[in-house]
Amino acid sequence: MSRRTLSRRIASLYENMVSNTKHNLLKIPYLCLTIDVWTCKGKTRSFMGVTTHWITHELERHSAALACRHFKGSHTHDKIIGLWTSAIKQYGIESQKITKLVTDNGANFVKAFTSQGITAEYYSETEFDFQEVSTILSTTSSDDDNEGPCHVPPHQRCASHTLNLICTKDAIDGHSKFLKSALAKVMGIWNKISRSTQAAENVQDVCKKQLIRPCATRLNSLYDSVSDLLKQGELNRICAVADVPAFLSLEIEALEEYYLCTMPISVALDRLQGEHGCFCGELIPTILVVEKKLTALKLQSFKHSGKLLDALLNGLKERFYFYINFSAQHHDAIYASISHPYFKLRWIPEERREDLRELFVNFVSSQSEVLSSGLQQISRGSSMEKNSQDDIFFEFHSNLVEKVSGNQIRIECLQYLDDTECELSALQKFPTIKKVFIKYNTPLPSSAPVERLFNFSGIILSPKRKSLADELVEELTVMKANNFW
Repeated sequence: MSRRTLSRRIASLYENMVSNTKHNLLKIPYLCLTIDVWTCKGKTRSFMGVTTHWITHELERHSAALACRHFKGSHTHDKIIGLWTSAIKQYGIESQKITKLVTDNGANFVKAFTSQGITAEYYSETEFDFQEVSTILSTTSSDDDNEGPCHVPPHQRCASHTLNLICTKDAIDGHSKFLKSALAKVMGIWNKISRSTQAAENVQDVCKKQLIRPCATRLNSLYDSVSDLLKQGELNRICAVADVPAFLSLEIEALEEYYLCTMPISVALDRLQGEHGCFCGELIPTILVVEKKLTALKLQSFKHSGKLLDALLNGLKERFYFYINFSAQHHDAIYASISHPYFKLRWIPEERREDLRELFVNFVSSQSEVLSSGLQQISRGSSMEKNSQDDIFFEFHSNLVEKVSGNQIRIECLQYLDDTECELSALQKFPTIKKVFIKYNTPLPSSAPVERLFNFSGIILSPKRKSLADELVEELTVMKANNFW
């Protein structure tokens, strides 16, 4: 088979995949997008990845890769908007169906949305002038694919990336003298085994395995690497065979305390990176649990980590300020958590529980016109049918039906909150709550899925295939991610 024939067949398969995905997405009422930009090895080309995620009527999470498009030139905010817009146009996705766009904390991504009037997240209100989250604006671009009005969906920063920033950047202010020297020595071990075959073999003989090493592009990698090193024990024996300076006893203590202090954030980070079993409703409960555990750790008598815990707590409270304080701009995340059968009201502090319970019940009841069309149809066929002409004149019929439907929905909410079942299948008994769950839990708390998309791109762009055309790279990556071959 010639190269030309193979390329044509790949293009044909790709078109079939796009057509099938487009057809399937037409039936989905709510979608979430995750977006990121990746630069290949050698920094010769960049690609923007776009994935979409949704929840089916059977309450199953599904995902699809949409694009891995060549990103030409500087990664500016206007080009970011143009590329993701062209991707959703290819699949016929209406931007109004997109509940959230999830990205990392990169300045270009933040500007892409703040420049369109979308509210910035995670910082105290004194730092920014905020606008409404639901602001709908029109934007134009010189690119042909981005002409005309564009509804920019709400933006959400990746919670996992934000937690990683707390552990790596915010925590630096709390590093003690002994922790700094301990981290320098473990970095010396990792550098030595990555540069010297003999040192790597000697360390492997001692540990009976290869050590995990941190990676700048992998979230949680520093915590995982320190944890792996501490589990080996005999740190100074590892230092001896690797020919690096040995640890002082106070440095080992500081390293162990660092591991214990960062554990709550690291565990939360891994939980929020999930894809198939993870929902937006986990976000606020997870943040509150992390805050509670860090506060409890402050009561322990750590020798070296008092300032570290303060730095972690301050970073958490600053970056997740609006979530921790149940801000009105994140009521959607509150609805997502309460409509999740596992969480309901259990995660809410006692002093706020009744307020948020009433908030949720009132919100769901206010959606009665949208969510209870079946109840209205039943009421129209009731004994009031004989007075339909009078009802049309006086407009009593519609008001009464709305009141009855609202009361029934309120009763359903209260029954749901009192129900003891914690599985998602329990939502089948509460059709209105189920609709709320699907809408508000469609967003993912993390952009990790699109980062996993780039793993396929890295494999495809191997040294022997680095000259593949941009279009072919996208076709192969997206089809591989969607298991379409």
